Amino acid sequence: MSYPTMNDTSLASVEVAGLSIEFSSKRGDVQALGEVDLTARPGEFIAIVGPSGCGKSTLLKAIAGLTAPTTGGVTLHGEPVRGPRQDIGFVFQRPALLEWRSVRGNILLQAEMRGMDRATARQRCEQLIEMTSLTGFENALPHELSGGMQQRVALCRALLHQPDVLLMDEPFGALDALTRERMNVELNRIWRETGTTVLLVTHSVAEAVYLATRVVVMSPRPGRIIEEFDVQLPAERVYADVMQDEAFIEVAARARELLGVEVAAD
Repeated sequence: MSYPTMNDTSLASVEVAGLSIEFSSKRGDVQALGEVDLTARPGEFIAIVGPSGCGKSTLLKAIAGLTAPTTGGVTLHGEPVRGPRQDIGFVFQRPALLEWRSVRGNILLQAEMRGMDRATARQRCEQLIEMTSLTGFENALPHELSGGMQQRVALCRALLHQPDVLLMDEPFGALDALTRERMNVELNRIWRETGTTVLLVTHSVAEAVYLATRVVVMSPRPGRIIEEFDVQLPAERVYADVMQDEAFIEVAARARELLGVEVAAD
């Protein structure tokens, strides 16, 4: 898989330019982001890491049009983002599934909210269920699913309308280590099959480097991008092999150094 050059912004899926966001509260004004510039190319997988409270989630919400910039702005496919967007997918930290709806019903909720054609939505839903290995659980309720399976349902829901851009905010943070590794492998496969541009926020350096074509490191609040790394690994990645690859080790070590992490394991 190849990508356009970094300076080819005409092909950008997402372009963040001079983005600053400040919130007002009873305790005073808080600057969450300060002068963030970021370009995501079509089909790229960008992982964003940084200390807690540095504005990573705020950055995703600004891209989605859920949080307004104080200064600067965001464009999606060259069009300014001025409010909530219908052409992105968003996977949050919690699956947020409706307990009374089945796997299929939760996925198709996206179609109902967007007014999608029913036949098209059902066909796409079945494709996603097969792609994420949920076949046989179509009629299961959320409480009958493991945490990893619930996140797969949330991922299917976010991909149902075939968005060009998928935003993911620490989606695997609540999972146990083994399930998280399996979900990483699954996400790598889905990304390769769909060609979707992905921006992932994570606190795990290993997860970031394993999944991404580029890792972005942010500073403490107000969040700024302090360094970016291209990950020189093939698109298809075998988990155990990648962990021993020099390219992985080099990027992970530098990211941990910037974050002040002394322990090598996540």
